[in-house]
Amino acid sequence: MKNIFMKGVIVSIFCSLFLFGAFTDNQVGKDEKLTIVATVTVAKPELKDEVLKAIQAVVDATRKETGCISYNVFEDVTNPLKFVFIENWKSQAAIDSHNNSPHFKAFVKAIDGKTTLEATRLKQKF
Repeated sequence: MKNIFMKGVIVSIFCSLFLFGAFTDNQVGKDEKLTIVATVTVAKPELKDEVLKAIQAVVDATRKETGCISYNVFEDVTNPLKFVFIENWKSQAAIDSHNNSPHFKAFVKAIDGKTTLEATRLKQKF
C-alpha cells in the first residue's frame, strides 16, 4: 500500500512539473512546433477501463484545441496496460494552454495513483 501511495505522489509531482510547464526553456523557439511522446501505464488490470474512459475524454477534448495539430493514443501490442500518446503542437504556448485546460486537469486527476507516466518533449531536428 505504501508503494502505491509513493507512486501516486511521484506521478503527481511529475505531472505538476513537466506537464504544467516547469520544464519550459529557452531552447525552444516561440512558434516552434513540438511533439510530446508520453507513455501511460495502468497500475492494475482492474483499473484499465476507468483509465481508458479518462483517456478517451481527454483525447476528444484536446483534438478540438486550436494549437493541437494531432493527438493520438496507441495501445502497446505486447502490454495492453501501456498506452502511448503522440502529440503534435503548434508551439510551447499551445502546450501550456492545453496543460491548463479543464479537461487536461481532469485527466491528470482521474489517472493519479492509477498509472505511471513518462513523457518526452521533442522538437524536430531534420
